[in-house]
Amino acid sequence: MEPLISLIILVVSLAVLAKSAEIVIDNATKLSNFFGISHVAIGFCFLSTITSLPELSVSINSSVIEKGALAAGNVFGSNIADILLVLGICAFLFQIRLRETMVKDILILLLGVSSITLLIIYSVGLGVIEGALLITLFIVYVLYLLRRKAPNDLVREHITKGEAFRAFLWFCIGILFVMVSSGFAVNSGVRLAEALGVAKSFIGATLIAVGTSLPELSLELQAVRKKRYGLALGDALGSCMTNTTLVLGVAALLNPVIVDLRIFAPMVMFALLTYALFYYLITSRKTLGRKEGAILLGAYLLFILTISAAQMAAH
Repeated sequence: MEPLISLIILVVSLAVLAKSAEIVIDNATKLSNFFGISHVAIGFCFLSTITSLPELSVSINSSVIEKGALAAGNVFGSNIADILLVLGICAFLFQIRLRETMVKDILILLLGVSSITLLIIYSVGLGVIEGALLITLFIVYVLYLLRRKAPNDLVREHITKGEAFRAFLWFCIGILFVMVSSGFAVNSGVRLAEALGVAKSFIGATLIAVGTSLPELSLELQAVRKKRYGLALGDALGSCMTNTTLVLGVAALLNPVIVDLRIFAPMVMFALLTYALFYYLITSRKTLGRKEGAILLGAYLLFILTISAAQMAAH
């Protein structure tokens, strides 16, 4: 009986998740038009910050119990999943048309921030000063994006103040349902797998790994399906930016981030390679299709194998 109940909850949760994501994307588009800022800026400043709340929660809890390595691992692991797994699935199932010059700005900044973070951790770790600098960098870049106009990114539509207010309310309601339904989907999926006798190691590597990226995946699939490519890219790359600056910065403010380099070095290097790979893809072609999606998903599988090998070697 329990597997049947879990299955019903899973199906209902996924249905609610899909509809909620559609509501979020539709109303994010209206807000983008009303404020006259690009879809990438909306995706980065609003969608990615909200969908990064789980990572922020993990990092705060990890720092409080003095497990800074877990916070750092969560940040870079999430960044890799957002680009390779989430955007890989979006490109493989649909296609992502690349017409956003601001995406290049975000990727360049990501490479710079990650390189600086790597140098700090390898030398003295991330302390209060470094954490404050990362948070300041996040705030500065948000303000920069909000002030930057990109009319070519918008299909302009006249939105009144009343419509914008309603769009904001529906946007918030949609985000709430996305986060709640994602949690129900992951929990019911795990219970269903356990009831069917699936190995816990497999559950951790698949259901939970995908589940933590479920909010981003649902929003970006809906954005790509509706051809709102800027929202999808802004959310994915914005999540990476938010994780690297705001999330890691808050963790460092609470407690210094010191990590086991045997495990952490491969993860950070893979994150840098991920940014470089995606930068190459978006600058060398106009669309990301099934071929590029397969490349990203293959790279994510390689990442899982690499980290697993590093953990085995460390023990």
